[in-house]
Amino acid sequence: MTQEMQKGKHQLGALTGANKRDHFYELHYQTGEIARLYILADGIFRYYLDPTKHFDDNHAAFIDFSEFDHSAFEESQARATSDSLIIKAGNYQLIFQQRPSIMSVFDDNLHRTRFVQGQPLLLGDSQTTEVLKQNKNEFYFGGGLQNGSFSHKGKRLNIKRDHITGNGGVITQVPFFWSNAGFGELRNTLRPGVYDFGADEGRSISLTHDTALFDNIYILADSPSELIQKYYDLTGKPIMLPKYALELGHVGNFLTTYWKPAAAKERNADSFEDGSYYVRTTNPDEAAGRASLNGEETFQFSARAMIDRYAANHFHLGWMVPNYGQEADETALATFNDYANNQNVASGTWMGQAAGKPVAGTSFVQTNTPFSRAILKDRAELKKLLDRKRPLILADTGVAGSQHQTVLAYGSPSGDWDNIPTQVAGFLGAGLSGQPLVGASVDGTAGGGNAQMAIRDLEWKAFTPILFYISDQGSYSKTPFAYNAKMTRINRAYLALRNRLKNYLYSLMYEAQTGKPIMRPLFLEFPHEQVNYLPQVGHEFMLGENLLIAPIYNGREDANSNSRKDNLYLPDHRTLWIDLFTGEKFVGGRVYNNLSYPLWHLPVFVRGGAIFDQGDRNYVFYPQGKSSIVSYEDGGKTDYMHNHAVTRITSELADSTLKIQIDPKMGNYSGMKTEGPTRLSIMTDGYPDSVQLKINDQTIDLQEYGTIDAFNHAKEGFFYNTNFSWLTEFDQYQPEKQKALQIKLASRDLTDTKIELVIRNFNYGSSTLVHAITDSALRSPKQPTIEPEKTSAHSLTVSWPQVTDEVQIEINGLLYDRIKGKTFTFHELMPHTRYLMRLRYVAGNKVSEWSDPFGAITKRPQLDYAVKDIRVDSSLPSKDEFPLAYLTDLKTASEWQTAKSVSDEEPLVLTFTFAEAEKLSRMVYVPRLIDKLGDPLEVAIETSVDGENFTPYGERIAWKADNKNKVIGLRNLTAKAIRLKVFKSEGDCVSAREIMFFRAK
Repeated sequence: MTQEMQKGKHQLGALTGANKRDHFYELHYQTGEIARLYILADGIFRYYLDPTKHFDDNHAAFIDFSEFDHSAFEESQARATSDSLIIKAGNYQLIFQQRPSIMSVFDDNLHRTRFVQGQPLLLGDSQTTEVLKQNKNEFYFGGGLQNGSFSHKGKRLNIKRDHITGNGGVITQVPFFWSNAGFGELRNTLRPGVYDFGADEGRSISLTHDTALFDNIYILADSPSELIQKYYDLTGKPIMLPKYALELGHVGNFLTTYWKPAAAKERNADSFEDGSYYVRTTNPDEAAGRASLNGEETFQFSARAMIDRYAANHFHLGWMVPNYGQEADETALATFNDYANNQNVASGTWMGQAAGKPVAGTSFVQTNTPFSRAILKDRAELKKLLDRKRPLILADTGVAGSQHQTVLAYGSPSGDWDNIPTQVAGFLGAGLSGQPLVGASVDGTAGGGNAQMAIRDLEWKAFTPILFYISDQGSYSKTPFAYNAKMTRINRAYLALRNRLKNYLYSLMYEAQTGKPIMRPLFLEFPHEQVNYLPQVGHEFMLGENLLIAPIYNGREDANSNSRKDNLYLPDHRTLWIDLFTGEKFVGGRVYNNLSYPLWHLPVFVRGGAIFDQGDRNYVFYPQGKSSIVSYEDGGKTDYMHNHAVTRITSELADSTLKIQIDPKMGNYSGMKTEGPTRLSIMTDGYPDSVQLKINDQTIDLQEYGTIDAFNHAKEGFFYNTNFSWLTEFDQYQPEKQKALQIKLASRDLTDTKIELVIRNFNYGSSTLVHAITDSALRSPKQPTIEPEKTSAHSLTVSWPQVTDEVQIEINGLLYDRIKGKTFTFHELMPHTRYLMRLRYVAGNKVSEWSDPFGAITKRPQLDYAVKDIRVDSSLPSKDEFPLAYLTDLKTASEWQTAKSVSDEEPLVLTFTFAEAEKLSRMVYVPRLIDKLGDPLEVAIETSVDGENFTPYGERIAWKADNKNKVIGLRNLTAKAIRLKVFKSEGDCVSAREIMFFRAK
């Protein structure tokens, strides 16, 4: 505490008094501060401490407090005890302890404390900190889109945009977090902050912002969706997308991109309509043509030609931005807009903060500006142009409240495997932070060239809210037809699948208004399994409640050159999971390994009980237990809240009897269909006994048809199809079809028709859910071991005497299945973590007894030994977008570049100074991934024990320009500072993703 006082900080003093004013409670403290407590609504409280006592409600721009009346405050009651002030508001008691002055909230309904401060507020001239106690089973979410993280327990988050799109970067600055204990906090500030969820001390969390004001809103609710919905009450609901935004988009620069002739064998060469190959160039003198909007230069390089190219390759392009990063001539842009709209392509315009108005024909705007006056101006102008159609703004960054005005759509520089799990976790974190509408460009922006990675990236992103490419930012083209015909067909199939799921996605967007994310971490659907809260499953996600997507995110292949998938977790042992493409059934509650997926096959699983609306009253059922959906539709107008319709569909399978009910369509909007037929495709394992139909409680005879042709020509009836597929675009890859009961109902008034179906002797998946039988004839394993020489920070290798072809291994209570042979390596484990295991043999549906427990601890991660908080000085200036701070931030996703080139006469001198003398083992230089630009070629090292006097360390070193890390051994060297000199580099700058120094272990 003395040290904090010396820094000009002090703890909030004892509570000395309180008054009830007109609209708030006024709290007085011994150290002179006055705070105000506002009861904004049920479960929403604002605690505002202003050392200046001005209490300006408009110091931050993302909460409109005028939206809240004073009824909740007026109904509250206060009472004093010998040591506390207690304010009763609804079901909550806000307890302000006098000495020390800490706050807690008690829930009368649950009879437990929701949260409690661990110490009084720490106040300073430019910083405030709140400390909360942390419970063992408490997990934390929010903080905006934090790349690579959705669950933050034990982590430190920066609440500050840094524009780093890779792992560890922060895309949006959202000072909002919440806990599964049922509370959240929103700091009403635009200033950056740091949230430490136990990275330093596991028993508490520390929440700091760079402001002397402590203006904090506490949110209390019984579920994650209620917490997020209350966040929307404060900052605004997410926008509702126009339907075209769910279609494929293309973003490009058709203004300043030059093309030069190239040989077909060049990896980044594109074939054009004139039969020749071209690559991009930045040198106009070697160019054969320049891009344009309408063909003002060379037509085949124009934005119009790109629209035609999508159509020629049989891809429907839903929307396009032709001037990415550039301001365009208004007349040319309006002409392009007219052409695009005639081709049923929504035309967007890139606009910077200082840009003018969107021109005629513009459907939406793309910007690099966060929520601000510029966004509001663009939105107002779009509303004028669109005549009641929904305005759309795509932004590559955001702040609290952005979801009310913009969609988060950004691009990472390189298309690489690491981006996939990083983006999955980041998207999940965005949804949990109140931004459910998010997307990232397929295959990055500037990197590329890995066809397998590009295909796998599009496959999982076909299940995200926004799907698009950003091209013309690097040497490789980014389109779904950039590679060979085989890969183009796969992309086309996934885009057709996305179109089939458009109604499902659209309904999820409407659900998002109530606080339910579109992309969901597993714990939102399966909250009672602790593993679902952990980063271990952060590379998977639920799309709504019915689809689980587990992206392929590495290049590991099996003997057949198919992607090998391990560590795939399917939740809940009572849930049936069905492979969307093959129909293979899996039981939940275990981790699957040794799975094989050819390039066309993404691991996508349908949850038992799922119901899908393909549009036009065409439904697909995967019956299990009781389930329901509410299918949403509207006319695409602004006032969707009052102009829409919903249809409720329920399914219940019990005792081999399936009951399905489709309620009348409720609601109305302009252009709504009120009459039409209904089709149902019900997945089944066998032929049912009978199908009974009631329409508005009247029994209807339903005829059975014996052939698919007869059924297709009938107006009403049913057909048992043993060769069924509702994903016809994938039939070319999956010759084995599935079984389904297909039912067709004639056209009726949909607003006044209740449909009830009863199907008897119905079975689907019941045999899959039968659990294994312990067989005493199978002896239990006696000698499973962990191979210490193969243990790393993220992996353990287990071996055992082989008795059966397959074993199961339980790790920390989680069952790992389909493990074959006599040895297996578990990847993606947490570093420095104890893993307790048991192993048993598997023979068909029989298993042995478990082995005795065994286990090991994974090693510490290498970064634990890296020197932190290094001061670095450079003899050359850095580019604004690649600052020097990125060189030692221990984030390999960030990049640093000099603004000048180097030479023997003027080398780059980088001086790294440590907080204290360090005993080192090595220095590691991490080059950029996209290309070789800036890679050092000749370097030298100097060392210093005092930080002032330097001595050469060896001779000059020659490095190759490639993407491999460069290591300089510094074994047993003790230094206060290190100097790196770069005399020669690739290109006109020096660059690095990171330079790290490691301590001796």
